[in-house]
Amino acid sequence: MPRWPSASNAILLLSVCNFLMVRLFAKSAANALRGITFVWQRERNFRIEVVIGTFVVLIVILLGLTYTEVISILVAVSVVLGAELFNSIIEEILDVVEPHYSVHVGRLKDVTAGVVLLLSLFALVIGALTVIHHYTFVFP
Repeated sequence: MPRWPSASNAILLLSVCNFLMVRLFAKSAANALRGITFVWQRERNFRIEVVIGTFVVLIVILLGLTYTEVISILVAVSVVLGAELFNSIIEEILDVVEPHYSVHVGRLKDVTAGVVLLLSLFALVIGALTVIHHYTFVFP
């Protein structure tokens, strides 16, 4: 009949598993940061969006908006930054698939850029409506 491990052995096993999971997560996080750094170095629009997003979040916090309002702004900024990262991924893939100019590749790049633009406009509207709502209903 199999024996259950002692408490000290179980704790040791859990510690080893936990250590390995932390190392794997750290490696994954390092890879992710390397990817974001790659986009930061190559994409001017991403740098502009990060600066604007950071500025907007700081202003919203300084304006004293509620927790929920700040979270809604953070989500809007995050969606735009995520869309820009996906746009960069698609552009890189298209450049590998078709290294020479192609009308079809150009259209696909235009569409992905359009997605980022559309989400940026929605983020702007969300931000404007959030601030307007805050000052209209907090200070009638």
